[in-house]
Amino acid sequence: MKDGNMKLVNKILLVYMIIYLTCDVSAVENDLVEYEVYYNGKVTTVYDAELKVGEPATIKAVVYLKKNVDVSTGITASGFDRKRKDQPFEVIKGPSEFTETAREFDHNAGETVTFEWIVRPTDEAAGWTIPLNIDFTFYDRDEKEYENPYFTAANIEVHDEHYSGPTPTRTAADPSSTDQPPSQGSPGFGVAGALLGIALVVMARRN
Repeated sequence: MKDGNMKLVNKILLVYMIIYLTCDVSAVENDLVEYEVYYNGKVTTVYDAELKVGEPATIKAVVYLKKNVDVSTGITASGFDRKRKDQPFEVIKGPSEFTETAREFDHNAGETVTFEWIVRPTDEAAGWTIPLNIDFTFYDRDEKEYENPYFTAANIEVHDEHYSGPTPTRTAADPSSTDQPPSQGSPGFGVAGALLGIALVVMARRN
C-alpha cells in the first residue's frame, strides 16, 4: 500500500475511534420507540464477522413501541447503490428483499415488533469486508415521518470460498409482534462503522 493511502487509512481510523469513544452506549430509544438489533444472536455492531459465499446469517431487529406508530425498516450494504442489480447479499428468508423496505402498520403502544432476515453473501461479496446496515423510519397515524436511525449491524469479511453446509429454504416471512420490550443494550456505532467500511473497500479496490 502506498504511503499516501496508508496515511489516509490512519486518519480514517483515528476519526472512527473518536466517534466510537464519544458515542452513547445506552439502549437506543427516543420518544416513540426503543429498539435493538442482533447479528447471529449478538447485540450489534459486530466488527469481526466472517462468512463464506452462500453462508447464512441472521439479522434481527426488535422494536418496542412507546406510542402508536408504524415502523419501516430495511437492510443494505455500504458502498453498493440500492438500485444496483448485483448486490453483495441476498435475503433467503425475511419480511423484505435486500435493499427493499419492510413496514408494519397499526401497532399500538406497548407492543414489540420483530423483523428478522436470513441473508447470505453472493459472489459479488467474495474477498471483501462489507458493512451490513439497517435503517428505520417511524411514522405516526397521520403519516408524519420521524427519526431515520441508521447504523451498521456487522462488518462482514466474506471469504473467497463457497459454503457447503445446510441453507434454509428461500421464503418470505412476516414481522412478528409481542407485548414484551427488548432487553437493554446498544446496537453499535453505525455511522462510524459504515464510514470505515466504505473507506477500506475503496482502498482495496484502488490497490
